[in-house]
Amino acid sequence: MWALVVLGLVAVVVVAGLPFLVFPAHDEPGQVDVVLVLGGPTDARVDLAMQMVDDGLTENVLISLDPEQSENYRAAADACASRPEVVQCLKPDPFTTRGEVMWLSRESEANGWESAAVITFGPHISRARLIVNQCFGGDVLMLNSEEKVSLPYYAYMYAYQSAATVKALIQGRCE
Repeated sequence: MWALVVLGLVAVVVVAGLPFLVFPAHDEPGQVDVVLVLGGPTDARVDLAMQMVDDGLTENVLISLDPEQSENYRAAADACASRPEVVQCLKPDPFTTRGEVMWLSRESEANGWESAAVITFGPHISRARLIVNQCFGGDVLMLNSEEKVSLPYYAYMYAYQSAATVKALIQGRCE
């Protein structure tokens, strides 16, 4: 009997998470002042950002990249090195989604940017949107890099993103 109750509760929790982790609301690329590529800056994320530059949708890209990890993210490292007039790369402090969005806010204020596109992958979009709304005052597009995610990784992301969302809710707005 208890096994059925537990199984039922697990099923409810899994189904409740589907719209946030598996099928999150996201936008299509559009005209923005800046694009922020959240870490890790996978090839899919960087390719989408650079496609937006090539399509004339933005002239500014911020890539969150730990220099010690640049060998793991060649597209990001290459974009940082080859397009310095367009691309800024930095390891934000703190090196978290919140730190990345605070970097976006500081750069936006310094450069007069009023709109941004934020690129990440599906399981991260909902939590990233929450943090962007807490820490960035401009218009925002949340873009899904459409990276493939395995079922075991979705299970891990379910637990991680759920806990991290609670943390973001507790932290509240950026100061």
